[in-house]
Amino acid sequence: MNGLIRFALGNPRAVTVLTLTIVIAGAVVLGLLPATKPLIASDILPTYQSPAVQVLTFYGGMAAKSVESGITARMERGTGQAAGTIRQESRSLLGVSIIRNYYADDIDLSSALTQVNSLATTEIPTLPPGTLPPVILPYDPTSATPVCLVALNSKTQGESVLYDTARYQVRMMLMSSRGANAPVVYGGKIRTILAYLDRNRLQSHGLSPVDVMHALDRFNIFIPAGDAKFGTFDYALDSNAMYTAVDMMGDVPIKTDENGRTIFLKEVATPKDAAAIQTNIVRVDGRRQVYIPVYRQAGYSTLDVVDNIKNNLPDMKDRLTTPDVDLKVVMDQSVYVRKAIESLAEEGVLGAVLCSLVILIFLGEWRMTMIAVITIPVAVLGAVASLYGMGQTINLMTLAGLALAIGPLVDTAIVVLENTHRHLGLGASPREAAYLGAKEVGMPALAASLCTLLVLLPLTLMPGLGQFLFQPLFYAVAFSMLIAFVLSQTFVPARCAAWLRGHGHKPNESHSTDHEHRNEHENAPPQSRLARLFARWESVLDASIVAYTRLLNRILQARLIMIGGAYGLLAAVCIILGPNLRQEFFPEVDAGAFEIFVRAPSGTRVEETENRVAMVEEYAKKKIGDDLEIIISEIGLTANWSSAYTPNAGPMDAVVKVQLTGDRSKSAQEYVDILRRGFAGDRDFDDLVFAFDAGGMF
Repeated sequence: MNGLIRFALGNPRAVTVLTLTIVIAGAVVLGLLPATKPLIASDILPTYQSPAVQVLTFYGGMAAKSVESGITARMERGTGQAAGTIRQESRSLLGVSIIRNYYADDIDLSSALTQVNSLATTEIPTLPPGTLPPVILPYDPTSATPVCLVALNSKTQGESVLYDTARYQVRMMLMSSRGANAPVVYGGKIRTILAYLDRNRLQSHGLSPVDVMHALDRFNIFIPAGDAKFGTFDYALDSNAMYTAVDMMGDVPIKTDENGRTIFLKEVATPKDAAAIQTNIVRVDGRRQVYIPVYRQAGYSTLDVVDNIKNNLPDMKDRLTTPDVDLKVVMDQSVYVRKAIESLAEEGVLGAVLCSLVILIFLGEWRMTMIAVITIPVAVLGAVASLYGMGQTINLMTLAGLALAIGPLVDTAIVVLENTHRHLGLGASPREAAYLGAKEVGMPALAASLCTLLVLLPLTLMPGLGQFLFQPLFYAVAFSMLIAFVLSQTFVPARCAAWLRGHGHKPNESHSTDHEHRNEHENAPPQSRLARLFARWESVLDASIVAYTRLLNRILQARLIMIGGAYGLLAAVCIILGPNLRQEFFPEVDAGAFEIFVRAPSGTRVEETENRVAMVEEYAKKKIGDDLEIIISEIGLTANWSSAYTPNAGPMDAVVKVQLTGDRSKSAQEYVDILRRGFAGDRDFDDLVFAFDAGGMF
């Protein structure tokens, strides 16, 4: 390290270039320079690296118990053979089997997907006839909560039209937005061409519903007709074996009777452009609507995904072919994410400012304060650039690590400055004082920094979610402290030699053997207004130190009593307060939104569940009042991909999403407590089961 200090003192311009390089690298990564965009993503949580795969298998109409025994159990055994599988989770719903396989951190996601796809294919022959081929998709548990919802509203269009518009137009537009994933549509009615049978007419003609079904299958098919060459032209032919209008379906021949007369569909049934039986309902502020949940793709920022959608929303509206359909972004999680990141960043800046004021108060020289303060943003920017190089993001954990490191990283600069200040008082020149000040404390400062990192190192060795959360925090602390140490051995002595002034001639005793700070052999610094003010402040500190010394002497005379009392107090706190402390993986956060999970008696029709949910909505509106921004209810589920993205298990289930205003008078947790007590005490809700989630994206 002595060579590094000599190099810094002999090449101050090189040190300046090194410092500016760190600053520019961090500024480029954060997008602080003109005409640059941030290179590093910002989000609430780090990027989840552990691989997971979900397997979706569908069989329309099959009961959940049959799905569990006939599909889920077999697919679990088959896909569970993939290398590195550490855990399996599954849900068996009406017509849907959902399996999620989790793998060890050292397993490549692409390899896991390939293996699961192959193993699932081998299980297809063992599944019940008619089972659709399984769908294999990657799964990210940190993206299980939508970053926003895109709601479709219309005063003239019906639910079927809204569903088709959402599924075939809006969803595809959202999928083209960078980082967005919009796999499903909730609410609305699924458009279906139905033939309404007349039982009496069927019986009079000796027909059954199966005869009608077979006729529709035979006479509404796609037949490629190829091409035909006539003269000098080659014509592409198309068959008319598929009906293009519902009214034409009445001419489908069903059967020829014994008299040679053909019976047509219109004689025994009425074909209509209708909708399938509705099993999923969405209510937005009490009105039936349709919404599309937007999820964040792995590796993308919640802020970027939502911002891109909001910017593209006007263009999406203009491109819709369905008239009188409005698009609106609701339940926007980016608001909470942005506020959380900004708040933590502000706390870090405030901590740096307060740290600078403390340095000024206790060192008493503005030049030394400037040197120490400059190391803070340089170390932080260098850490951000290093985090980007490691593939990390700006999130609550990395910001917490940077905020945590501000104090320790400036300590290394302070001890060098204080030691340099001592040597200046002993008569050394600024250059000599800078060298000795950094040299004498270099090894202790390095040891202190390494000890701090070693304390945090075990956090990175935790398996699973522990490593996912705390490894970025360790990286942030490590990079900032290591860069700060390098600056304390290069930038700080170089600036001390250039900016500080000597305190006078050498005193009687050599500075190399005098280890007392500002003793009778030490020259006082040049007097200024700030120095005179600091002298008064230091006299107050000296008096406090004298009082502390007297108190310490008295305590040392009763060591056993003090040690026994300390252990007794610790035991009392553990016994009295310990059992009452709550245990949670994450601390409570006021995300400005919460969810109410409602379950009616098993088997309740979705229409009846909607009526009960309407009562829940009205009760919530009454209790929350003006603090309520929007309330969205999702009732039941459809046996398709949407089953993998909802907590509902059947028509008796519902999830009510409540969004609060930004200037609310109470937190989300307080309103959850109010509603929980209210539902429990109201006899109108005795047949309902409630659960609450106020964690937001956590």
